[in-house]
Amino acid sequence: MGSITYRPVTDDEYPAFARALFEGFSDDVPDDDFSDLLKTILPPERTLAAFDGDTIVGTFAGYDLDLTIPGGSLPMEGTTVVTVFPTHRRMGLMNEMMRLHLEDSVANGYAIAGLWASDSAIYGRYGYGVATYAETVTMISPNVVFREGVVIDRVRRVSVEEAAVELPPIFDMVLPTKPGMFARTQDWWSVEVLHDASWRRRDKTTLRVVVHDGADGPDGYAIYRQKGGEGDDGHANGTVHVVEVIAATDRAHASLWFYLTNIDGCPNVRRWNFPVDDPFPMKVREPRKLTREKRFDALWILVLDVVAALEARTYEREGAIRFTIVNSFRSETDGSYELVIEGGVGSCRRIDGDTALEIDIDVLGALYLGGGDAHAYAAADRIRGEAEVTRRLDELFRTARAPWCNQFF
Repeated sequence: MGSITYRPVTDDEYPAFARALFEGFSDDVPDDDFSDLLKTILPPERTLAAFDGDTIVGTFAGYDLDLTIPGGSLPMEGTTVVTVFPTHRRMGLMNEMMRLHLEDSVANGYAIAGLWASDSAIYGRYGYGVATYAETVTMISPNVVFREGVVIDRVRRVSVEEAAVELPPIFDMVLPTKPGMFARTQDWWSVEVLHDASWRRRDKTTLRVVVHDGADGPDGYAIYRQKGGEGDDGHANGTVHVVEVIAATDRAHASLWFYLTNIDGCPNVRRWNFPVDDPFPMKVREPRKLTREKRFDALWILVLDVVAALEARTYEREGAIRFTIVNSFRSETDGSYELVIEGGVGSCRRIDGDTALEIDIDVLGALYLGGGDAHAYAAADRIRGEAEVTRRLDELFRTARAPWCNQFF
């Protein structure tokens, strides 16, 4: 094999880059226009490829994302499209691409990086930790009865073209309230959310969109697809595949879910990426009628700059803690730190000497958005130190609501 080189792809090489990343995920490029479509949200300069001669044998890239964190937002390097050809495994390509990717991330001023892991065994060794979880929930809609007192309104159907205008302001109302969500540009809405090419449907219908109108205007929406079916008894037995439910009010939330569970001919309802603390089960008479099929890891976070990241978020409790970070892949964050929280605002600095608590860098990422369990990590020997200091760490980083990431990327 020739020597391996690493660099962003050129505009002319972009179609080959797209083919390589899709082959890496056991698929083919969907259509001839896909490369141009992807390029609008992932331009060539944001890519990184491993070349064996003129052939791309590994892919890497980073989205420029703005992540909601407790009390604010923070630019995030969205690590994505990570592949290595089977012919080039065990040659260090992954390590080298990750090293170059993170060097660029730091040079570009990112304090955190994030990803969704296609293989959960890979990313912990680079320092990414699971910061959000989600669930796959299914239900038989005739069994879902809302509790008395839950107010239900009618919703209205809109076209995908109308949705492109009406949905972004609703999303932006909810965005600051939920750590783990990331902002969407107009291109992201067009390419990732509302783009409805036939290859996206996977034997389902085109996108359907409904909007809830509150007293002050639209305040919630649902995006879904349907798939027809027939039971053994000849009755319609289709499925509603819920893509997204975003609601700024409890009334919008209940109304949208009432609609989704009352679509004729589709008694089966399936929602992937259901928030772990979504209030929907609490609004129905029998929460067990919502089957939680699977809980899975969603957004992983890597803290690239400990001081900048910890000072960017707010905290729900006051106090101070000293801890030592261990990073086996990037030594730049190794060392001891002090975090002091007053009035919900954190002040962080490097300090000299040992501390009473040692934390693996991936665990800091897992705790960062407020949903991690420091006690569980301590029991797994991934936080090492005094139990009292671990308790304080857990209390300081916890948030009342669980973080949730709105979309796979």
